[in-house]
Amino acid sequence: MNTTYNNVIDSLSCVSISHQKVNSVSTGDIENIDTSGVTKYPLVHIVPTSVDAGVNQLTYNFNVLAMDLVQTDESNEQDVLSDTLGILTDIVAQYKQGANLGIYPDNKGVYAQIDDVDFSLEPFTERFDNVVSGWNLSFSITLPHNYFTCNNFNWSYDDEGGAGFVNGAAIDCTKFSNAPNQ
Repeated sequence: MNTTYNNVIDSLSCVSISHQKVNSVSTGDIENIDTSGVTKYPLVHIVPTSVDAGVNQLTYNFNVLAMDLVQTDESNEQDVLSDTLGILTDIVAQYKQGANLGIYPDNKGVYAQIDDVDFSLEPFTERFDNVVSGWNLSFSITLPHNYFTCNNFNWSYDDEGGAGFVNGAAIDCTKFSNAPNQ
């Protein structure tokens, strides 16, 4: 069975919230970050950016932001940047060296990999309404993936060699000239 997008998000969220300094984890567009004051900081926010479909693998790409509140006089900004950088490097370490870290669809272990490359982390300061600072990490997780197209569609062939989908209206309008048995 293939690992799903939900499995990947759940794993990355679990690793993030398990960090002793992280109080909240959220996912989605960067505009989805709760700036109402309800969120407990430090916050890790996971932004999906793309998925690369390779030969027998999928690579899930993310921006992972770690942030915390900065005092109005900015007296703690250096501490915030230090702590949030530490959070992100610890998350990377879990995927690089975490011997027990797996993503488990249907109780079958599939171990995640991250490319053995250098990571670039970019700081940001005074961002969003709550005046937070932190770091942005571009992060990718690669997992094995088998393409089972035959299991996902029900095909039927008519007497003239045309093919169409069995379930749905597509069988009424879709004919293929290169169908088998011609």
